[in-house]
Amino acid sequence: MKKLVLVAAMSVMLAGCDFSHTSPQTEAKATAVNAVQSIASVEKQLPDWIKDNTVTSPLEAIVMGGHTYDAVSFCKPHDCASDFMITLTADNNKKYSMIVHVKDVPDALNTPSIYATYQYIGQPDQQVKSVFTQALSQNPNWQ
Repeated sequence: MKKLVLVAAMSVMLAGCDFSHTSPQTEAKATAVNAVQSIASVEKQLPDWIKDNTVTSPLEAIVMGGHTYDAVSFCKPHDCASDFMITLTADNNKKYSMIVHVKDVPDALNTPSIYATYQYIGQPDQQVKSVFTQALSQNPNWQ
């Protein structure tokens, strides 16, 4: 009987707990998965690493032209310096992405921007492209 009362008491305690709070890492991962799925449905010519698992990290919010953009960086596992993507979510919830591929040459270690190619998703205008440039500048290794 004591065991039954103990189990019932524990069930009541657990039922009252709020498990809805998520950690920032969990929220970032959920945002990443959502962004990748929405982009993948729009763009068929994406690299395979974007459709599979990616490494994510939130960047600082960027304010430009009266708009605030939340930025998240995604990268190819074990190759973040050469293949990565930045996704911006505007204050009107419109998403834009920029996929960056850096050519695998020795000089790219010092000046990756010279060896980079860019693919834009979501038809960003020139202002949004400037926000991408600002997001890139948050990376201390980007020159």
